[in-house]
Amino acid sequence: MLVALPFGVGADVVRELGGALDGTVLLDCSNPVGPGFRLLTRGGPSAAEQLAAAAPGAHVVKAFNLCHEGVWRMRPPVFEGRPLAVPVCGDDEAALARVRELVRDLGCTPVTGGGLDRAGLLEATAALFIGLWVGEGADAQAIAPPLAYATGPDQQEQEKERELR
Repeated sequence: MLVALPFGVGADVVRELGGALDGTVLLDCSNPVGPGFRLLTRGGPSAAEQLAAAAPGAHVVKAFNLCHEGVWRMRPPVFEGRPLAVPVCGDDEAALARVRELVRDLGCTPVTGGGLDRAGLLEATAALFIGLWVGEGADAQAIAPPLAYATGPDQQEQEKERELR
């Protein structure tokens, strides 16, 4: 079940549903972002963790919160030949498997983001990216270079340097 409700409303709604959600996978795509692109959770439990607390019998997974709705209308969302990577956070392996399957069905690549305790990092990332995109007109994708450069020069460049020595 996709929970696409404004922050602050989702926990109330699932709390009212009570035990009817037991065993259900709740997919949280919300972003607790307020004026000035500030994170509304203010260092407390993430929106996803608040959903999990309100529906303790459900299996909450955080995903699909880093892109504008228009991206999800693309079939598939591919950028410069690369499928969109979708971070997924949750604690229940069966629920995570179902969400990863959904991510693949949409033509995207699922990325393990860790347990639900890391969902707040996705929400903070969304707050940062939204502020950069909307407030600054910045290309947030350009912030993170390809993996080959994450720890310095890529392997091929290191091999070339060794050959020159």
